[in-house]
Amino acid sequence: MEKTASKIATVKRNVRLQEWNRQIEEQKSSGLSIQEWCKQKGINPKTYYYHLRKVREEFLNSGKAENAQEKKETESAVVPILTAPSGRNISIEKNGLHITLPENISAEVLIAVVDKLC
Repeated sequence: MEKTASKIATVKRNVRLQEWNRQIEEQKSSGLSIQEWCKQKGINPKTYYYHLRKVREEFLNSGKAENAQEKKETESAVVPILTAPSGRNISIEKNGLHITLPENISAEVLIAVVDKLC
């Protein structure tokens, strides 16, 4: 009986992680900041960040992170950005490379871009 309860708990946990992973991907592709997206969905941002941490921990624990790191080291970085057009932009220039990003870019994507440049 205890094994069955443990299996059920594991399945429930995995379903929750998959659902939150889907929602995290939805937020990223929405072009909205996490704060804006959470407000539209009626989700407390602290809840979002909690589940983001849990999804990342599971990713690291599953061994997928090692494969992703190997892939990252062998491929160039591509950061997809989906945003609504805006009149103002963020400009970044380094070593002759000029990048223009919309002002409503999410902090997570902006950090990823700056991290790749530095």
